[in-house]
Amino acid sequence: MNSKFLLTFFTLISGLSVFGQFSRENISTDSSDIEIIRNSVYHVYEESYKNKDSVWYSVHYIKDTTRLNTQGWKRKNGKHLGIWKEYNFDKQLLFTRDYDNAICEVNRQLFPHHEILERMKKKADSLIISNYSQEFFDSQVRFNFNCYAYDNDGYVGSWTEPMKRKPTEFLFRYQVRLKNSDWQSEMIGISLDENGNYIPSHDRFNNNGFEKLNSENRTFEIDKTKAISIAKEHGLKGKNISEFLKWERFNKATFYDGQFKYYIAELIDQIDEIKKEGRSRITYKFNVYSFNPWTGKFLEKKKMKQIKEWGKNSGFTSDLLPDE
Repeated sequence: MNSKFLLTFFTLISGLSVFGQFSRENISTDSSDIEIIRNSVYHVYEESYKNKDSVWYSVHYIKDTTRLNTQGWKRKNGKHLGIWKEYNFDKQLLFTRDYDNAICEVNRQLFPHHEILERMKKKADSLIISNYSQEFFDSQVRFNFNCYAYDNDGYVGSWTEPMKRKPTEFLFRYQVRLKNSDWQSEMIGISLDENGNYIPSHDRFNNNGFEKLNSENRTFEIDKTKAISIAKEHGLKGKNISEFLKWERFNKATFYDGQFKYYIAELIDQIDEIKKEGRSRITYKFNVYSFNPWTGKFLEKKKMKQIKEWGKNSGFTSDLLPDE
């Protein structure tokens, strides 16, 4: 099922959804929690097992519930597992996607202009390889079919959504990871024109741009174990620790437009301001240790904070902020 379609669906629901008539049914058994959603397009069945990290997800068409749209296993955090297939209402296979091995094969008869998308993806791959290294691309970069195609009139399709018109502009997003770590989504964003030329962008959501490396290291050398060991030399106590890799943009809209940094964050304090009426707030305070992920070099230690605030009708959680 198209992910953007579902996201729009769940976001806009308020009583009646954009699909028309909508209902949700929840069932609890000894072994699982079941949610059944019906709208004017789909019948969605989701069964989450209580004693294991497994969710069975199945979608059929509401007009004929014997006709499958897609189904497969997920983790409770939403991560898809194994092989999924997606069908249209006419029972034609649209694509087969292997989430474990990052493979997606489309039915070319139903995906016009797909060869253009494949050709442009190779150009995007080559930019990563030439700017970083083949080893980095092979071991620490993964394309998870997160891409979009456009023309002068706007959006035309994606890797898993047939293109309505011939595309002239492309956006590819890649996952990256450190050694022995999980994949982090949308860490490299590459926009190309119809000739495969790189398009600089001010768009802060796509992580566009490359890092200009001054070292000989062209793969990420840092890992959590190394970073914690080094951070302990600078005051880390070893409790309430989290880690994250971040792309930090320079916002210059140039080819070299940012840098990767790796962080170890240690929670050192929590200030609760809970109110029965009005807005409540929790402030989390951290010691944050930053590293160059290419070399493993320790950069600095900073005090930072994160704010979680909510009220009756709204709330937010901030990024890490300087704690002056």
